[in-house]
Amino acid sequence: MEVFYHFECFFPAVFTVNGVFFESITKLKAEPSDSLFITVFPLDAVYLPYTVRLGGGEAFANAALTKIVRLRENRFLVRFLPRFNYVYSPVRHEPANRNGSVVKRLFEAVKERDLTAARSLLTGELSASVDDNSLLEFFDGYEDMVDNNGYVSACKDSFFLVPESGKVAELFKVRLKNGLIDNLEEV
Repeated sequence: MEVFYHFECFFPAVFTVNGVFFESITKLKAEPSDSLFITVFPLDAVYLPYTVRLGGGEAFANAALTKIVRLRENRFLVRFLPRFNYVYSPVRHEPANRNGSVVKRLFEAVKERDLTAARSLLTGELSASVDDNSLLEFFDGYEDMVDNNGYVSACKDSFFLVPESGKVAELFKVRLKNGLIDNLEEV
């Protein structure tokens, strides 16, 4: 069974994959036994280049600079994190994206326990029907939320919730009404 990798890099960069230059990479297909050596060359002098070795959905080199999310059994999202010239440690340095989708902003607000901000992203009907504990419990046990940007064929306006246990991400869909969340349900 082939492995599909989808890539995200939130800073300007160019790449080499097994020595071949790419101006950008969004997805690659590989055999489970293949090793991919991906070198990230940032185009901003604040960041340093690094090489990641991927295989079978895992990072074997510079794993601290990559975040891998298992979207399906054979489909992975790989996020390249910045490497700074003054700090290089195994601690993840991933800044919060405050300008993400409405679901991403809801997820971050709930995780920060800012229920006022979270409720401002819900329609009046949904906000009235959900108490604070239920809102907190909905995202309990999840470490991240990833918008489905074509990673998996699914309904429009879908997203993944990534469990803290490292299991396969769960696919959900959102129904929006006037730019606010009207419903969230598992696909």
